[in-house]
Amino acid sequence: MLRFLLISAIILSSFSAFAAERVVILAPAAGDIIHKLGAEDKIVGITKNLEGFPKAVEVGTHLKPNIEIIKSLKPDLLIAGNGKYFTDEIKAALNIRTYAYDPNNLAEILMAVRDLGKEFGKADIADELEKSLKTEISGLKKPACKVSVFFEVSQTPLMSAGTDSIVSDMVTRAGGYMTVNEKKKVFKTGIETVVAGKPDVYIYQIGPMNKNPMPPQDRNEYKGLKAQYVKVDESEFSRANTNTFKNVKFLNGIFNSYCANH
Repeated sequence: MLRFLLISAIILSSFSAFAAERVVILAPAAGDIIHKLGAEDKIVGITKNLEGFPKAVEVGTHLKPNIEIIKSLKPDLLIAGNGKYFTDEIKAALNIRTYAYDPNNLAEILMAVRDLGKEFGKADIADELEKSLKTEISGLKKPACKVSVFFEVSQTPLMSAGTDSIVSDMVTRAGGYMTVNEKKKVFKTGIETVVAGKPDVYIYQIGPMNKNPMPPQDRNEYKGLKAQYVKVDESEFSRANTNTFKNVKFLNGIFNSYCANH
């Protein structure tokens, strides 16, 4: 992924003298960075449920973008996400210059900030944003104990964040470690795996991927766990953007509190 972003950065550098003026966002997580750069007025198309761009037209979802609507907007840049959903077929049908936004860690988020800053003609703002994000996690305190973490993506089916996810990088930087060692972003797991891992901290998200889950501390299958349970907002926590740095600081506080009480 880092290599892919590097290639994208090289491609975009050749266009840096021409700031993008009509942009469609197909990667919802990138919307936060666009706001921080102050480039909302350049966005002409967005995916469903991406807020904060009142003048933009909805172009479907990131899973099923509406090609005809996108073409009608005549964008000069697409900000697309995971290649699993933004397939070669869709890319060929649109035939529009594309920036791949799909960071798996904090370093790749910072790279995207720089890239998009150049693309929108906001390099100075991007530079200040990068500095502020680095400052936000500069004062982390190393937990006094080892803290194991399980992250529930969804209850039914039971899905976990893997070690190739932004969640895993947040947990690691905050001083914890994942109880699972699956080199994927998200994967299906079982209750037995969770229980065997004996997580110290059990994080579960609330959002489109995990609507109205039963609080894990109330589930019979987890009665034997002695975990600290933490509920988070999916839109704030699982999207890789500037909020990720705030979340690292939040987790660092949770982990230090856990160690202080155990």
